Amino acid sequence: MTQFGLQSLISGYLMSRIIFTSINKNEFSFLDYYAKRLKRIAPALLFLVIILSIVCFFFYLPEEYKRNQKNAAASLLFLSNFLYWKSSNYFDAASDTNILLHTWSLSVEWQFYLIYPVILLVMNKVFKNKSVYFIFFTGTTVAIFIVSVIATIKEPTASFYLFPTRSWEMLFGGVAFFSEGFVKDNKWRKALSIVGYATIFACFLLLNTSMLWPGMYTMIPVLATYLVIVANYNDFGIIKHQIIQFIGKISYSLYLWHWPIFVIAMYFGVSVNVQSVILFTALATTLAYLSFKYVESLEIRNSQSIIAVATVCIIATSALSYFNTNHTLFKDKTLEIADYSKNHPHDTKNRLAAGNCFVSSGKSSKEYNKKECLCIEKNKKNVLLIGDSHAAHLFVSLEESLSKNGINLLKAAESGDLPTVENNHNGRNRDIINFVYHDFIKNNADKIDGVIISAVWSKDDSNTPEQVLGYIKKTIDYCNKYNIKVMIIGESETYNIPYPSIAAKEYEYESEESEKYLISSSYTFDNYLSENLKPYYVRIINMDSFPPLSKENTPYMFDENHFTKYGADLAINKILSDPISRSFFGLGNGNVLATN
Repeated sequence: MTQFGLQSLISGYLMSRIIFTSINKNEFSFLDYYAKRLKRIAPALLFLVIILSIVCFFFYLPEEYKRNQKNAAASLLFLSNFLYWKSSNYFDAASDTNILLHTWSLSVEWQFYLIYPVILLVMNKVFKNKSVYFIFFTGTTVAIFIVSVIATIKEPTASFYLFPTRSWEMLFGGVAFFSEGFVKDNKWRKALSIVGYATIFACFLLLNTSMLWPGMYTMIPVLATYLVIVANYNDFGIIKHQIIQFIGKISYSLYLWHWPIFVIAMYFGVSVNVQSVILFTALATTLAYLSFKYVESLEIRNSQSIIAVATVCIIATSALSYFNTNHTLFKDKTLEIADYSKNHPHDTKNRLAAGNCFVSSGKSSKEYNKKECLCIEKNKKNVLLIGDSHAAHLFVSLEESLSKNGINLLKAAESGDLPTVENNHNGRNRDIINFVYHDFIKNNADKIDGVIISAVWSKDDSNTPEQVLGYIKKTIDYCNKYNIKVMIIGESETYNIPYPSIAAKEYEYESEESEKYLISSSYTFDNYLSENLKPYYVRIINMDSFPPLSKENTPYMFDENHFTKYGADLAINKILSDPISRSFFGLGNGNVLATN
């Protein structure tokens, strides 16, 4: 997150210098400007796409390979940010195996390159006074920043990927360019530079993915980079060190190669530890150096050859994204397992969205059907299941089981924050969660026989197990205040790539693959919460307690951690077999649900 802010501001600064200098000399040419940008960006990107297209052909499963080729075509057209925005949803697994996900930022930058000279040319004609020019430019930048913060709250995915809400970060580079020379005292320049570098370093350590982005926090690394540029103090020895200079030279190619190396390693189940990170870094640096020396450093006299190669690559990747070109490399059953989510949408996203009782990210809370999802039945026990998507993937199976025992299930799920009465929020939408706790439960406490809470408890990087435990205990106390008993359902295991891909690999290569793809934080949180919430906590994490693949080749999960109907049935059977659960529901002996 921090990296894009730095990259964008520096890019905006450099483009401002290039364009404004040419305008002042009456030498600016759109054709020359765009040709130079193309020569700078396209060759290394083309090299990356060609190499990855060849390498991934032999080990990526067909649907994953097709998806990555589609991403490659979008990247070469500098439209990948639009593609990822349109294709992103709460259950989208594409990003986990998308070796070109990082190119969204390159697409945003290219879109900036296209429009920025037009803006500066118009402003140069309208504003003759430099002070007015600077005030208007800075004011516009700040206004766009404010709009982006609001947009992130309303439409986080669009705000993250699209140029209008990310443009202020590059425009701030223009502010930095127009601010050059403001600070002349050498002591102040040094002090501002130290503050800037220290803040940037702190941002890499402290800012995390749980924060809304772009948002208020985005301004911190941007302002820090602004200070470094305006201070223009370069007498620090470390800046002149050969290693730093080398990294600066290969930085563009390093940006291109670092993410594919990491994703491919995750695809093969390589654990992230000190040794692997060193290996990833060394490999990415080596490839970046080769790209810099043999591709970036090429003297290309005209841009027509680049356009010709790019056109061929775009046509090729588009074709590869449509046809199953590498399916003959895999067994039929392998493909059947791998393509489960694609071939059974009714059992994946559609099942969780049924009844409008789950509001996923990017959706309005108005879509939640209060009348249907919170319908209390007078002559039955009424139990409320509240949570995130890990409550939603249990809705159908739990409702089927409880209905056989005269229990009515009320349902409320919303993606985002932890579904507890209090938490650190991070600015995410909590309309449904807040309504259920502070309105529905409060006004219907005498009609609610119990509350079940299910979530990915380890979801938020900013929360420790101890903090999550505190939030859960406060929620239990809140419900107990209304004489409502509570049951907490533990989270399921989480894989770092979609489980159907793992199961397909296990069948294809006749080997045990799943364990190396497991994310340890799920087990860490589950063990801690289970130990500290013994009267309330029911574990569902799968420690070989049910088969992850049915006899009909149905995987128990359709992505990294969400159950299919087959998996949800098994999980519910496990839940209802637990003494804590049976006491909570007031059930007799014997399982309620017959598994497949």
